[in-house]
Amino acid sequence: MPSDKPLQDDDESYSIIERLADAIRIEDDLHAGTEDRQRLVQDLYEGPKKCQCCLNWVHEMPPDVEVDQDNEDCTYPLIVRRRVLATMNGNKKRIELHSIEIRHPQVREVLFDVFEGYDNLVKEVKFLIFKAPFRPFFWRWDRFNAAIDKEESEVVKTILIQLRSLVRADLAEAFAVKDELVSHGIITFKHLWTIFPPGELVYETPRITRQSNLGDFFIVTEVEAPHDDPERYQRHPRYHLFCTGTSWNGSSFGATNDNISLSSFKGTRKIADMRVVPVKYLEDAAAIKARCLERGKRHHELAGITYKAYLPEKADEMSESERKQHTNRIMLDSRNCPRRTFTRHLSEVNKPQLYTELITQAPVDAAPPGGHRPLEDNPLRPRYRQPIPVHDHDAPYDEPYARPPPRPLVVEDDPMATGTEDGDKNKKQVLDELELLLLSSYMHGYCLKERKWDDFEVDRIIDVEKNTKPFDSLVLPDGYKDLILSFVENQLKDGEAFDDVINGKGGGLVMLLAGDPGVGKTMTAESVAEKIHAPLVKMELSDLLKDERDRMPERRRRDSRSRSPVSSRDDDELTKTFSLAAKWKAVLLIDECDMYLEKRSDDSPERNRLVARFLRELEYYPSLLFLTTNRERVLDPAIYSRIHLTINYPALDLSSRLAIWKTFLGMEEGEFASTVTDEEFDTLASIETNGRRIKNITKTARMMAKRYDRGITFEDIRNVMRITEGLQI
Repeated sequence: MPSDKPLQDDDESYSIIERLADAIRIEDDLHAGTEDRQRLVQDLYEGPKKCQCCLNWVHEMPPDVEVDQDNEDCTYPLIVRRRVLATMNGNKKRIELHSIEIRHPQVREVLFDVFEGYDNLVKEVKFLIFKAPFRPFFWRWDRFNAAIDKEESEVVKTILIQLRSLVRADLAEAFAVKDELVSHGIITFKHLWTIFPPGELVYETPRITRQSNLGDFFIVTEVEAPHDDPERYQRHPRYHLFCTGTSWNGSSFGATNDNISLSSFKGTRKIADMRVVPVKYLEDAAAIKARCLERGKRHHELAGITYKAYLPEKADEMSESERKQHTNRIMLDSRNCPRRTFTRHLSEVNKPQLYTELITQAPVDAAPPGGHRPLEDNPLRPRYRQPIPVHDHDAPYDEPYARPPPRPLVVEDDPMATGTEDGDKNKKQVLDELELLLLSSYMHGYCLKERKWDDFEVDRIIDVEKNTKPFDSLVLPDGYKDLILSFVENQLKDGEAFDDVINGKGGGLVMLLAGDPGVGKTMTAESVAEKIHAPLVKMELSDLLKDERDRMPERRRRDSRSRSPVSSRDDDELTKTFSLAAKWKAVLLIDECDMYLEKRSDDSPERNRLVARFLRELEYYPSLLFLTTNRERVLDPAIYSRIHLTINYPALDLSSRLAIWKTFLGMEEGEFASTVTDEEFDTLASIETNGRRIKNITKTARMMAKRYDRGITFEDIRNVMRITEGLQI
């Protein structure tokens, strides 16, 4: 646990770190004898360039560099390459470690075991180089020391000790930070990499907008530090953590990638307060893991195509009526989502591929694929690709090096090829505890109200409450509701009853609802969906056409007025909507269908094509479909052969208007209940109006009444109708 020890200011902290680092380097020099070093280590230095693309390694140390001690030329199992860099003042140069090549076969075998899982190391390739900075050694330091202690061969052990001395001297500052800062639960931005080793389980804190206070767990697979590239460090000072988690792709569970960036900060920061926290520094880690595990089980249960409700943000702060009003209906469907998640094999969650980019099995001085570029290269001269020599993989360490195989290509699973059937709970993979813990806190789905795809937080997904009140309160003439319900129930009970002689044709039920505006056509479809507990997919073709015109340039918009107001985009959108509604077994509602189903004529071949396409979709649609229109006379005659039931809504009579007024004014209870009397209801019912206008008048009057914390009065309705309708009651 982090200590409460007070922190020194930055200058003093860094001076302590520098002194500790110097002490570590001196200690390593004492443990690694000079004689052994001269016998086992060969130093190579960056020499004058011979080409533009490669470093030229020479045995002689450049004369104008700053060094602490002399180094003699020896060629043995360890090849140490050092770069020559300019100092701050530019007058002199300094030496910096570039890489260490391991040329002893037994030493390589030991290191293969120490760094197992890193950078796709292949034991059969007899070549191994560690590049500076030597972070893999820091992350596997205990394992490295244990391998040295148990080594039986004195020759191999001596070489490993020399290697440890070299890398520890280069990592001295990191070890000092670990002892002085990390041990007290704090860290600097420069040394963030020390607490995020590949393979580490980390926790990303939740976003502010979340309903719950739970974040996500990931496994770090690679760390990209900004100061590896000084120029980039100045432009974009941030770390990138490449992580893996578990996700549902619509067909199966698998490993998925994520990229988390950590912005720079000054001085020191408490590790537990960062955006991403290693689990070992996480406060209340056991409790958070238990809650995320339960969420993972919930995610596992919801996988498939599922009809659910979604709570609004800050739902706990809302009243019951407000929560119901803002709760949306959603379809969870990762398979058909346009931004479907692509996953790798699930086994990569427990054994992820870890990369440091600092261990290589390829020579550092190999020619690039296009061949060496001369120092005086003419950019206009064509370059010829030079063949890359293939070396013998069985060559010993002191012979030409073997070229390692390329990194294996990770082929992402096709979510449509294999896996479970949608909604088949019995075929889901069984996930272990780690896989459940790493499951994402979000799922892909479609918001039925807003008609768009989005990501939905698992903790805010709830079951849909079955509600028959809308259908019961639906105001229709006698016999209408019984007829509609009879057709719907028979379709649900035995869809084959409506089937065609041709397989796949006519399996659905299509209803045409025709009548004046505000008589209850749309509400009929909505209440039927509630009655049978099915999702309602609402498609308003006028919105699609409006969106298409809004995206046009002004000139094209003017030209389009003389042509048919349809487009290929509308055609595609129509097909997608039919397809999704069929897969979701939804009630499909298409308002203003006359815009797509006007009578065909010789003057509009484009409209004729679209009507034919629409008729074909109706013919093969397998579920419930409602069409509404205010202009039945303009419909193409062929539509009636695809319709199973046509309902013509008459204008509202006195009793219907009375029932609608009582329905809307009776929605509030308690202190906000309406005070309208029976005589006043009779007065309102005598006014010829439609259901939509009654709804709007009631809604406006309710807002006026709530301003004064009371129920709706007849005077409120009188004022609203006088102002909005121009009627004096």
